[in-house]
Amino acid sequence: MTVQTSYKLSPAAKSLREIDLLKEPVLLRMGIDHDELPQDLSKAVKILGFEGVKDDAAMLSDNSGKKFELHEAPLCTLAIIINPAHRGREKRLLDWLRDRGVVDEPPVLEWQAGKEVATTAVIIQKLAGLLVSDARKIVQSNRELLALRTLNDNLQNRFATIESFVDRQGLQPFDLAFSNEPVSSSSRSNVLADASFEGVSQILPVASAGVSAIAIHFERLARRDDATLHAQLVTLEDRQVVESWVVPLSRLHQGWNYLGLSRTLAGLRRTLSLQLHIEGVDDEMPLLSLGGLQPLEMFQVQDAANNTPLLKNSLALQVWCGMPGVLLPSWANYLPSQSRQTSDGGFREMPIAIGILDLAALANTEEISFEFAAILPLPEERAIGCHPPATGITIGRLPAACPPKILRISSTAIIDNDESQDVDFALVIAGDLDSARQLFSEARPAGAGEAFSGWTSVSHGEEPRLNAFITEQVGVWQNIYFATRMKNPGDNSFAWAKFRDISLMVNG
Repeated sequence: MTVQTSYKLSPAAKSLREIDLLKEPVLLRMGIDHDELPQDLSKAVKILGFEGVKDDAAMLSDNSGKKFELHEAPLCTLAIIINPAHRGREKRLLDWLRDRGVVDEPPVLEWQAGKEVATTAVIIQKLAGLLVSDARKIVQSNRELLALRTLNDNLQNRFATIESFVDRQGLQPFDLAFSNEPVSSSSRSNVLADASFEGVSQILPVASAGVSAIAIHFERLARRDDATLHAQLVTLEDRQVVESWVVPLSRLHQGWNYLGLSRTLAGLRRTLSLQLHIEGVDDEMPLLSLGGLQPLEMFQVQDAANNTPLLKNSLALQVWCGMPGVLLPSWANYLPSQSRQTSDGGFREMPIAIGILDLAALANTEEISFEFAAILPLPEERAIGCHPPATGITIGRLPAACPPKILRISSTAIIDNDESQDVDFALVIAGDLDSARQLFSEARPAGAGEAFSGWTSVSHGEEPRLNAFITEQVGVWQNIYFATRMKNPGDNSFAWAKFRDISLMVNG
């Protein structure tokens, strides 16, 4: 049985009578009074009289003779029974049904005295055919459902097998999604000592999906068996505790310490905040390492009690990502989490569209000239080549590729030839080339709507992630500038420098 409805259907605007008619099979009569039909037939199926078409609506009558309008074809019209004297009138009804998407036209049966049983038999035959057809469809649907369930079970079993193999072999494909390296500070500020009892908090500048582990860096540690580090990973949208860690200070060591999640995060995006405090130390607090100056207040290290910045720096930390939903292998859980609570919005990473990469062009054309293209879009590699000169810098531009209200731009820096000397990479968001030059030369700090990643020196085989944070969001589209230079001016042969996997992070 095929159900057809047209685009004109608007159930909210129809009468209850019309909606009821769309739910059950009906017989339509033409030129026949309701009383002329057997009473038992009227009890077995709904019978309605067709009176004509008015203003695109069919005029029908019920068993009492009351007329009403019908704008949509009934769910199932078993047959049209017609007085032989009215032959020809059914064409208007069939046209009306066809206009409303009815493909399987109902049979037209003449109702004559003495032939009532034969006509009823045809109606029963039609109804039986519909029942058989529906039964076949139900059986077919059940078979398809069983096949889908079997496929799903097979996929689940295969996934579990792969997950187990990955765990046993230590092959979990971790990627360093974000890194904020420690910087030396003359002040040697101890944020754990300066913070309140609740400790410090740090918003992670990454999308939550795929987060597997977070590394924090200690510059100095006090080896005390009675003191513990308490850490929590919390979502800002609903204040849910995603993971928590309780680690004795004796298990920590100077340098990077990895807080492994029980399972790689998946599901809805969230904004993550890492909260840290030390319990059991009254004198000398461990010294957490700090990253560079952070222009965005929300990403500065904060007091967990009141969410106010303690310094204009962020914590030195790393965020590692893996396959969402996969258990972490045992080798990755250096400091495994103690608890996990399952927890819309949050930070979202937006990769630059492949088509946008084709717009990359050399910006400082008056300064740089090669026999080949200095800026080479490589969409198949999700990258842009930026060949550095022997002296000076090569600046490329993606025009109006940075939307308003972003928080960060990132890219992986690589050298695709092992014969190359070391190359410096940098990213800038700015409105024009002059502003970009000033930032690349570090002549001034980034202003409103601007960002500068700083220069990062890269050797062949290294793939650091460059990050540039917007100092103050503006409501206009900005240009993205990327630059390379030789670490040691002179030999730029084989310096196949590339910016790969350029992405933007937005809030929400």
